[in-house]
Amino acid sequence: MSKSNDIFDFYRETVILTEDDCADFLVIVQDSLSPDDGAMAVSGITLALLERDWSKEKLLLLMKAFSLTTSDIIRERVIVGLLLAMMKYNTIVRNTTDLLDTIQDILTEEPELSFTALCNIARTAKVKQLEKFNQQMAKDIMPLMNQVGSDEFYDVIRKHQGEMERIARMHLDQNFLIFKTAYYTDFFRNAASHWFQPWRDEQLLNVSEDEREQLQEMIDLWPMCDSDKYALLGMSNVIRDTLRGQLQGDMLAQMGESLGHANIVTNGYVQQLYRYFRLSSFTSSTPFDLVPYLRNTLVYRLVVVGENAKRAINEYLS
Repeated sequence: MSKSNDIFDFYRETVILTEDDCADFLVIVQDSLSPDDGAMAVSGITLALLERDWSKEKLLLLMKAFSLTTSDIIRERVIVGLLLAMMKYNTIVRNTTDLLDTIQDILTEEPELSFTALCNIARTAKVKQLEKFNQQMAKDIMPLMNQVGSDEFYDVIRKHQGEMERIARMHLDQNFLIFKTAYYTDFFRNAASHWFQPWRDEQLLNVSEDEREQLQEMIDLWPMCDSDKYALLGMSNVIRDTLRGQLQGDMLAQMGESLGHANIVTNGYVQQLYRYFRLSSFTSSTPFDLVPYLRNTLVYRLVVVGENAKRAINEYLS
């Protein structure tokens, strides 16, 4: 993965790209034999746009990448990056007329992918609400843990039941709460690129056979984004056994279906970006804070078409 990481670092950190740099980027994303290199190049360009200042050149590279590749992972990353960049630079993009036709062509070529990605961005941003709810729930319930089954205990449960049902209906990313402490490791501290590495099962070849079998079972049954898989791999055996002991067999599969929301397309990459912006030490701001203003953006107008679509996404914007 060192080559992919170097590619990511170069396109994330280089402020002004030369013509050769741009040409190399387009060659990388077209290489069907190395889709991981292309995916990391796209993520590098995306981070350059989201962490730094506006660059028309880099946005154009994202759009060209979409038209040049047939790789699903690269196209998904381009769409998510394009949507977040349009949210951040809404006024600039709206007034840059020579970009608008190309942007609209891309978003309308893949309308379902674009809409699903935007819903995932909006939904993932609601995790802060889930965190606050869980903290309040714990605060109310902890004093009653020695009274489980009592009227007082069930009164607290009933008090929170409506919000619990609403959160469950939205399929918010509970994995974030479960895994977030596992990101404070050297693997994630040492390189921004590690947050975006595509997962390959070959990573499990470096552990013992028993450990590999346990990890593979959890990965197969419990949908999680790629960076969560690396976080799982880096957990101590004690923490991993505790987590696995809480979620066994059918319960693990059912929990996984809820957490992963049936492996919705683009959701994993959106979650990787969210974890990076919320948890890493490489950045100090997050584009997900712009979600409450989404209805007022160009990207909302282009992607959210029809009353059914508006109802579906507006649940995450309330």
